[in-house]
Amino acid sequence: MRKFSIILAIIGLALFVVPNFFYHSTVNAVDSSGSMEIITYPDGTWTNKLPVFFGAAIVGIAGVFYVAGQPDKKKNPAL
Repeated sequence: MRKFSIILAIIGLALFVVPNFFYHSTVNAVDSSGSMEIITYPDGTWTNKLPVFFGAAIVGIAGVFYVAGQPDKKKNPAL
């Protein structure tokens, strides 16, 4: 379980970091309040940053698996 969590964390970090190099922000001319940011692919199509969100979620799940895979510490009954 610990090996799987480490592999899962590496995949999650890759999903978290790598897409940031491909996404570009543009100013939304339609939004008058300026609160919305449009994210585009290199070819100009609009998208959202779901791979980044999934990468962060996978890193969190990997952390839970890593903690769950820790060996149990046996207490000394003589103490």
